[in-house]
Amino acid sequence: MSRPRGRAGARLTRTTINTLTRPHRRPFGPRLSSRVRGRTVLITGASSGIGRGLALRLAGEGATVLVTARRAAELDALCAEIASAGGMAHALPADLATDDGIDALADRVLAEHGAPDVLVLNAGRSIRRSIARSERRLHDYERALRINYLGAVGLQLRLLPAMRERRSGHVVTSSSLGVQGDLPRFSAYIASKAALDAFTRIAAVECLADGISFTTVHLPLVDTEMSGPTGWRGFRALSVDDAVDMLCEAIRRRPDHVGTMLGTAVTFGNTVTPGFSRQLLHGFHRAMPDSPAARGDRGGSDG
Repeated sequence: MSRPRGRAGARLTRTTINTLTRPHRRPFGPRLSSRVRGRTVLITGASSGIGRGLALRLAGEGATVLVTARRAAELDALCAEIASAGGMAHALPADLATDDGIDALADRVLAEHGAPDVLVLNAGRSIRRSIARSERRLHDYERALRINYLGAVGLQLRLLPAMRERRSGHVVTSSSLGVQGDLPRFSAYIASKAALDAFTRIAAVECLADGISFTTVHLPLVDTEMSGPTGWRGFRALSVDDAVDMLCEAIRRRPDHVGTMLGTAVTFGNTVTPGFSRQLLHGFHRAMPDSPAARGDRGGSDG
């Protein structure tokens, strides 16, 4: 009898998690178009997935979108699609994993468009590998920090002075629910996002009198190229449209934080019953399969 009950409990857990990760839009507050129409929005990681979907959505609301990523052909196709629908978009290919790439993008943005009204830091790299399998793999952590943290921070260091001089601006960062819940097997990814969260909190304090707002969006698992190889059976990923909804909520309302009910529940549990929460996460860690790359499968992804 214990086995069926265990299966029923697992199904209940999956159903609860799937329900609590659904985004919930607040009906009141400014319209999205009032925040972006006639304004410039710079979106990193815009060649696919969430960044691409967000660019299409904001362009449709009247924003001039500046889209950046490494893949120039995909950016050109995105801008062509936006233009065909009557929107305004500019492709700015760049590699934010390098200092030169950050400086080249910032120089071009400031020279051609001025400081963006909204900066969406969406570019990221995810690695799923347990600490036990990470011996001699410090480069995993270095690569995650390079794009998820240093790329985002480096771009802000270049663009914030012009925002301060103008005395307006909004910075939106794509973070992870895993930062709130210490999700196992993602130590490289989550540590880099946690570092960015900390930078954002401090920037919000230092820029309080400068007219610049900062919002962190703690996204759950989203069905994108980056998260595709996770393979968590029974757990539903958010659609790209749902994730775009969360980022639009951030731009529309400008709160300090946008997240899910699951993130709130996890944060509460970690504060009130940390030992119990750690036991639950350990059980999740033991049940979660290794990614193909972590197992050393040829052709596997870091997923």
